[in-house]
Amino acid sequence: MRPSNIKVENRCGECGLRSDHFFCGVSPESLRAFEELKITNGYPPGSLLFVEGQPAGGVYLLCQGRVKLYTCSREGKVIILHIAKPGELLGMSAVVSGENYEVSAEVLEPSQTNFLRRADFLRLIEKYPDIAMRAVIHLSHQYQDAYHQIRSFGHSNSAGDKLANLLLAWCAPKQNGAEPVRLKLRHTHEEMAEMIGTTRETVTRLLKQFRELELISIKGSDLWIHDPKRFEGMIGRPRGSQFKK
Repeated sequence: MRPSNIKVENRCGECGLRSDHFFCGVSPESLRAFEELKITNGYPPGSLLFVEGQPAGGVYLLCQGRVKLYTCSREGKVIILHIAKPGELLGMSAVVSGENYEVSAEVLEPSQTNFLRRADFLRLIEKYPDIAMRAVIHLSHQYQDAYHQIRSFGHSNSAGDKLANLLLAWCAPKQNGAEPVRLKLRHTHEEMAEMIGTTRETVTRLLKQFRELELISIKGSDLWIHDPKRFEGMIGRPRGSQFKK
């Protein structure tokens, strides 16, 4: 069932959403080859594009909306690994390696994807060098994101550290200075909790604590980090002195 509140774009060459992301920025010849093979679909929130452990049948180019990539433990604990935005290609590492999908992909808001079957995608990257290069760049970005996430978690002593690192990562590369930085919060407390492996209640409590210590302020969907350099300096302090004024 397609969502009713988005306009699904079927022709890549005439799409008003085009930008320099993945297939959007390839040569006209490559784009035509892609368009002949793609299957366009719209999805309402809550739809699952694929599930962790499922054989990788193809890749999904996200054109509109947001998609949550997550893994789930046997006990049902969810860890969000990434929130995909338009222009990203989902499921590519599993398709290229021939393995099962390593994560699940759930639609967070009305979305459009262009789907390519595995065999078709592999033929495209074999025949068109610009598509192959963009695939390499995309996988490299995924590796860098995973590296920074693991590094951040490894250096974090507490849920407060992890939440602070998450907020600072969202305002990079402006976070090095002392000037205030504004973030648009598009994630619920539940989603932020799943990103750092804690509970929604903990995230709500920590955000309140950050506000009380005048590290941040929140108005509507705007979150201001008043002094990113000072905020970063709070990370890693011994328990009991953490996030003190």
